[in-house]
Amino acid sequence: MQFPLTKINEFFKSTGAKEGIASLWGDFGVGKTTLSLQTANIYALNKKKVLYIYTKPNLPFKKISAVFKNNLEDVLEHIIFNHVPNFDDIFNFIFNLEFAVLNDLKTKNVTFNLIIIDSMTDLYRLELNREKKGKNLILNYRLNQLLANLVNLIQKYEVGILIVNEVSRRTQEGQTYEVESGGNVMQYWVTNSIKIERTDVANKRRLILHRGNDNTLFLLNSILTKRGFE
Repeated sequence: MQFPLTKINEFFKSTGAKEGIASLWGDFGVGKTTLSLQTANIYALNKKKVLYIYTKPNLPFKKISAVFKNNLEDVLEHIIFNHVPNFDDIFNFIFNLEFAVLNDLKTKNVTFNLIIIDSMTDLYRLELNREKKGKNLILNYRLNQLLANLVNLIQKYEVGILIVNEVSRRTQEGQTYEVESGGNVMQYWVTNSIKIERTDVANKRRLILHRGNDNTLFLLNSILTKRGFE
């Protein structure tokens, strides 16, 4: 997978890294959607097809315009935005994706090179209910199915999968720490991840890169502007 920052690409392509589901996660407003749009832009500029699945209430038109400012029309020829409003819809959409989209395009000698899901667990978390453990078990099972299906698409179609995700907080032995939303389910399926954190400087971000296959971490500082990360 190609990211807009050279050091990210160098880290994930170094010895031992492998292709799989990649995740981009962090608190609200740290720049997750901006970095995912920049990633989509890299592919579109190289005339590669991108499917961008957005699950929040409204598409981020201002961010799209800012990131693609100098080449908006050309880029949007290669990016398809799809708005999915609830967990049932995203579940059905992804499970029909191979038949309805990928397989059809392959017969025309065209395929998507990158699929971005922004955000994967927002809708899943809205469905969770502490008082309904049976329902939560079903939701976890369905989330597992979704991620397994995405891995199958990677293997079968050599498509990149980038999941934008949120932070969840756990308390253990009196200490609270941050994990990727979806917990153990996401940890099992995600190969490489990027966590974005704020710093003491308003527009400066810390990126924590995690290569899951060998549990290697790498820290990277970046500046977030209206056009994206630099």
